[in-house]
Amino acid sequence: MNLLAPTTYLEASEDLKNRVCNGCGPDGLIGKLVPEHLLGASIAEACNIHDWMYQEGEDKQKADLYFLANMIYLCTQKSKWLLPARALMAVHFFLAVHYGGEEYFVVDEAT
Repeated sequence: MNLLAPTTYLEASEDLKNRVCNGCGPDGLIGKLVPEHLLGASIAEACNIHDWMYQEGEDKQKADLYFLANMIYLCTQKSKWLLPARALMAVHFFLAVHYGGEEYFVVDEAT
């Protein structure tokens, strides 16, 4: 995997990842409205890593920046001619979680 992810995510079992991560968007109706593709490029794995990092609760800014970097990387793996539009959409996703995701970030009381 060429995506940025914490070691805990990389070493976790698929079962554990499935319990912690739910793809793009929150649980419930709003989550069903959030797309997992940006003009044909799947960003589901970037969303799962982001979910994982939010659940760990260590560093929200780092989680959000990893999310943006991973989305851009995944967008580059598809046809390049849609990259500018996909990148713009990725920035919008980043801004949404950066400014609106505080309620979903689990604060690690140990830090």
